[in-house]
Amino acid sequence: MSRSYDPRMHAYDDHSRGAGVLYVLMVVIAVAFGGFLWQLYSAPDVPRITAQAGPYKIEPPPAPPPAQTLPETAPPPVADRTLAETETPMVELNPQPDVSGMPQFSANGRYVAQLAALQSEAAVRPAWQRFVARAPNLFADANMDVQRADLGPRGVYHRLRAGYFASSDDATLFCERIRQMRQDCIVAAR
Repeated sequence: MSRSYDPRMHAYDDHSRGAGVLYVLMVVIAVAFGGFLWQLYSAPDVPRITAQAGPYKIEPPPAPPPAQTLPETAPPPVADRTLAETETPMVELNPQPDVSGMPQFSANGRYVAQLAALQSEAAVRPAWQRFVARAPNLFADANMDVQRADLGPRGVYHRLRAGYFASSDDATLFCERIRQMRQDCIVAAR
């Protein structure tokens, strides 16, 4: 007896084979998910960071009482004012530092005032000359000091520094004068 080909039988076999593969796939996913949950909940206790007890915002201290102001006197009539009083003073864009209490330089002091950190060695001298031009009285006795700093992946910098100061107080005073020029300045030991 020979079996004849029945297309319906072939379709049934394909359908049941596909259902079996789907069933096996679902079992594998369920086992993997179960294993994940097992690992997640059977892990040792992980230390947790906890907040400190108490409020996390602190109330600022009370403001000082307002200063007493004296009653203002009325300005004199316009006719009585001098020409200088009626003119608006000009604002200096490149102010000179206050030179009262000048810092004292020392030939071999321990301290310097760092003015800039430049990536180009060629830019050091022009930067120094700009500082000297802006405040010639302040830089009259200053020595230019350049320190090469290799910061690895950030590059090589050339620290432009003015010196030398015997005390950190003199270096700080120098930096205060530089900051009056709206320029950064850092006191450093050499």
